[in-house]
Amino acid sequence: MSASERWTPAALRERLRLYWVIDGSDLDTEAGRARVRDALCSGVSCVQLRDKHSDTRTLVERTRALLDMARPWRVPVIVNDRADVALAAGADGVHLGQSDLPLAQARAWLGPQAIIGLSLERPEQLQQPDALAADYLAVSPLFDTPTKTDTAPAWGLAGLRQARAATRAPLVAIGGISADNLGEVWATGVDGVAVVRAISAAADTGAAAAQLRARMAEVRPWRVPRVLAIAGSDSGGGAGIQADLKTVAALGGHGMSAITALTAQNSVGVQAIHAAPPEFLAQQIEAVLSDIGADAIKIGMLHDEATAAVVAEALQRHPGLPVVLDPVMVATSGHTLITPPTVQRLRERLFGLCTVLTPNLDELGLLVGERITTLDAALQTAQTLIAQGARAVLVKGGHLSGDTLTDTLVDASGVRWQRNAPRLHSRNLHGTGCSLSSAIATHLARGADLVAAVDAAHHWVRKALLAGIDLRLGAGHGPLNHFHHPMPLLNLENTHA
Repeated sequence: MSASERWTPAALRERLRLYWVIDGSDLDTEAGRARVRDALCSGVSCVQLRDKHSDTRTLVERTRALLDMARPWRVPVIVNDRADVALAAGADGVHLGQSDLPLAQARAWLGPQAIIGLSLERPEQLQQPDALAADYLAVSPLFDTPTKTDTAPAWGLAGLRQARAATRAPLVAIGGISADNLGEVWATGVDGVAVVRAISAAADTGAAAAQLRARMAEVRPWRVPRVLAIAGSDSGGGAGIQADLKTVAALGGHGMSAITALTAQNSVGVQAIHAAPPEFLAQQIEAVLSDIGADAIKIGMLHDEATAAVVAEALQRHPGLPVVLDPVMVATSGHTLITPPTVQRLRERLFGLCTVLTPNLDELGLLVGERITTLDAALQTAQTLIAQGARAVLVKGGHLSGDTLTDTLVDASGVRWQRNAPRLHSRNLHGTGCSLSSAIATHLARGADLVAAVDAAHHWVRKALLAGIDLRLGAGHGPLNHFHHPMPLLNLENTHA
């Protein structure tokens, strides 16, 4: 995180998870610094320097040393009480007590990008102005502890649960937390636990940090958006499964794959297709869904009838999942990727099982056996597909002429969503449809409704196209820049985000 960037609430929650408070003495020797590095690379996600006895120069030097060690792991460094030290050393922020510098003054000194935490001693402080303005709040002390002898009475677990219910702000529990009680503390739903002796007093700080993180994962494991992509492989990396998995990862999800076919393919075109045996495709799908499961499915290249039948049967065995069908029939290069009888099989077996279809204009025409050249004709064709069993169709305007492109989501009730956008003039369009459909599936897996998922995916793909406009990969159509703004792996269980 650069000095000019502000931590987002989601990123801050992740970094507050295991919050280590140190006195700084370890930073003065190589052996001590090795202990700090071991903890940082073993699970500590935030570190606070709390030193009430050293002079300002020593505090600044120790903070800078800690920053140098923490940067490779993007671990924020927080200074306790001393906003002046945080400013001089370039720390990520400051942690304030109720009797310390007013939060507004600390903000004025450190700037809007700094992390400012605030300790809470009593429940009524949750609604005070400083608490509402802080980046995170710390319930302190949670339990009686020898490191906090001059504070208000301990909150206890009941008080911590009340605090969690009373605020959506990132919340950290501090005071008396150890490996023995960590599980019940973490089960309250707090965003972070702060420890001192649980790591500092350990002979092996790395092992202690790893043990604490393992216990946290056991008590509250992440549930992430899971997207299964059933599609063909693009050896050039621009479309197909490769684009699907990059898209899912870039949007904070966990991507899985069932490969329908291998292609010998590059930026110029498709040279050959090698189909996966239908029974092996069925095994891939079942292996994933029976163990890991999925929150959404994206379907791409289904090149023959047997492949389409296998996918339809799998969807019938696992009903209720959002399904995005991108009927990949024509590559960006113009190559046809599907056999004619399969088109009929898609209509008969798959349309009614899918949440939305996302054909491009050429594919839309192939589905009804017509050539489409206008938006009105495309929308009429979408209604024809709906009459044939499709639940919703996203009509994409990229293959129409003109400088303004129109994408339209249609279902049985009519137009549900429509966006106009200026045409982007780029050679790097390979995999646009795969990426868009995977982005829709990922947003559905994250819990969005169809309209919101389509809208978010539309904007994300445009940004990926813009970010990839300068790429030069191969002699033909290059890919999007999927990682123009990657998101961290999303925790669906975090109800306070």
